[in-house]
Amino acid sequence: MSAIQNTDAEAALIAGLLNDNEWIDRAADRLSGADFYDPLYGRFYEAIVREAAQGRGVNAITLRPYFNDDELRQLIRLSSDLSALLAMRELIGQVADISRRRQMQAGLSVAAEACADLTIPQSEIIAHADAAIAEEASGAIAQPTGAECLGALLDNLGKQDRGVTGGIQVLDDLMGPIRPKQLVIGAGRPGMGKTALALSYAIGAAQQGHGVLYVSLEMSAQELAERMAADLCFDGHEGVPYAAIRDGDLNGWQKRRVAEAYSKMQGVPFHIIDAGALTTGRLNMLVRRHARKMAADGYKLELVVIDYLQLLHPDSKARSNYEAVSEISRSLKAMAKDQGVGIFALAQLSRSVESREGNRPQLSDLRDSGQIEQDADAVLFLLRHEYYLRQIEENSPEYAKAQQALEAVQGQIEFIVAKRRNGVAGTATGRFHGAYQAVRG
Repeated sequence: MSAIQNTDAEAALIAGLLNDNEWIDRAADRLSGADFYDPLYGRFYEAIVREAAQGRGVNAITLRPYFNDDELRQLIRLSSDLSALLAMRELIGQVADISRRRQMQAGLSVAAEACADLTIPQSEIIAHADAAIAEEASGAIAQPTGAECLGALLDNLGKQDRGVTGGIQVLDDLMGPIRPKQLVIGAGRPGMGKTALALSYAIGAAQQGHGVLYVSLEMSAQELAERMAADLCFDGHEGVPYAAIRDGDLNGWQKRRVAEAYSKMQGVPFHIIDAGALTTGRLNMLVRRHARKMAADGYKLELVVIDYLQLLHPDSKARSNYEAVSEISRSLKAMAKDQGVGIFALAQLSRSVESREGNRPQLSDLRDSGQIEQDADAVLFLLRHEYYLRQIEENSPEYAKAQQALEAVQGQIEFIVAKRRNGVAGTATGRFHGAYQAVRG
């Protein structure tokens, strides 16, 4: 497969930059030496940009120290062509576009070659192909002036997307809506109700008309459906226990309630991805695809829920868990910005929470990477004191005291907003209805 290239356009661009240095900064915003198919033109370009960055004028003579005689003669020959000055904007755009296409072609070629290797799983081949396309689909960089930003703000006053709320009132009041381009982390130790919260929040958002994509990396779609049914059947007082739905042990009234739950979700913009393994590049493509599907049905994808972050895989092979999670965190933040969605990603906390008095989590407990804390617009911790008190055994000297404390916290779930980029941190208490796998405000 021949590579996509137009070396004539590359040569003309070099000529134009040598003859009019005013174009160098604009070219540097979009191109690097690696974007040139001809390696010598790439070296010419890098030298031009390097000299301009030092504040020096650039022409064939000032670049003499960097090239041998043959290369210098070619550079002088290029500088004699003045025709490029009439189409510099188009030349920069074409060289950039062809380079992106060439990179995409290379990535897809790797996927095509992998198809012939029967030891490579199909899922890995698809991930390679999607990552090649996703990387190029999200490469645009906006560069407005300050005045243009304020002008856009004035034009959109009163029209801004107010974001997504999940209908859990105390949490909505505490954390505010999840807005487009935001990454929100919901973190806790196992048993704190992370999935129950995420599912209750996602269902509540979808029932308000917000498009929701729920990415389940830990539970199958069937297991998720059982939890959804229990949540939807629960009205705050009574419902159908999750265990009865899971075991298929339902009486007539309970079956009717589950059928009603099915009816409630008809036409609701709630989509599920059931995947055992997923790379961030593949996820990016799936988010884009579901956004198109929802748009065709008259809805807008506004919220992506990921259960949970540490089960995602980076597109490149990382040397450690720290590097892998850091890359995943950066990719999720970039995905939120590029696709204009809010992302609510669940995350596991380290074991240090369990040895701390009071079991209160803190930002340093985010497992494997401080990058998560840096990328997140908000960090929400979940804490159920009831869970820890129930772990104390009867023969422990702390048992009697724990039973007393249990009465005060039974059924409670504490929401702790430890970071909120555009607001204040704080805490609130909701209700965790474990029998129905439902969280309420």
